[in-house]
Amino acid sequence: MKHVMLDCYGSTQTLLDDIRYINKIVNEIPYVLKLTPVAPPSLVPYYYGKVKEDDGISSFVFLEGGHVTIHTFPFRQCYFVDIFSEDFDTEVLKNYLLEKLPFNETISTLEIRDRDINVFNTLPYDPKEDFGPHVMAELSYENRITMENMFDFLEKLVYEIGMTPITRPFVIKSTVNKTHYLSGIILIAQSHIALHYDYDDKLIYFDIFSCSSFDFSMVTNVLLTLGKVTSYEVVARGTKHYSKIKREKDDTEFLASEKWQKNIYDDYL
Repeated sequence: MKHVMLDCYGSTQTLLDDIRYINKIVNEIPYVLKLTPVAPPSLVPYYYGKVKEDDGISSFVFLEGGHVTIHTFPFRQCYFVDIFSEDFDTEVLKNYLLEKLPFNETISTLEIRDRDINVFNTLPYDPKEDFGPHVMAELSYENRITMENMFDFLEKLVYEIGMTPITRPFVIKSTVNKTHYLSGIILIAQSHIALHYDYDDKLIYFDIFSCSSFDFSMVTNVLLTLGKVTSYEVVARGTKHYSKIKREKDDTEFLASEKWQKNIYDDYL
């Protein structure tokens, strides 16, 4: 399985804030790359965070055993693309995005990983300079994971590592009959956590991309509750181009956006 991480800077603010246009992009990418989508796009606008410059749109498409995600940051004029899937032509992806959602190649970065190669590697990460860490792991899991198992794991993990959810988990089977994959994703403040379980090989592919710093050393211990960790890598993503501006604490929109979280997590915390 291939994992491509593209951090695109110098893009156009109006396009990054156009939810209909982002829907078009995330919908077309699997078609252009000849991948296998198994659900329509899902998009969530995020306009009520504590950091105004982190407002934007989070979007994803489930692929068979993988996903496409795009997180936009209009105020920062940047966006982050992740594709975890069977092999595809990375140049086709880059050229498509340069045409449809232009970015400055000289200040943008592209990382490619072969997730079938087991590694244990933590690249340098500086919370003062880098936008956020991206943790990728693979686990062996002998038992058959259920949709409920995956849903509960994703929902609880968010708070165990101190993240802010902006959705509840989405969990689907890859097909109606002869299902080969069970996939789940939860959107956290302008990023995501994803799990893909391969029923045939009894493997779990895990990744968490956060747009803020967190103690990613905690993730290993949490993953051990699922199975044996056979691969683990941390990659630094992005660069902070603009200073952060805190919202006022009495912002009604922000307080309203947190209400559902309190309703579902009060008896868990």
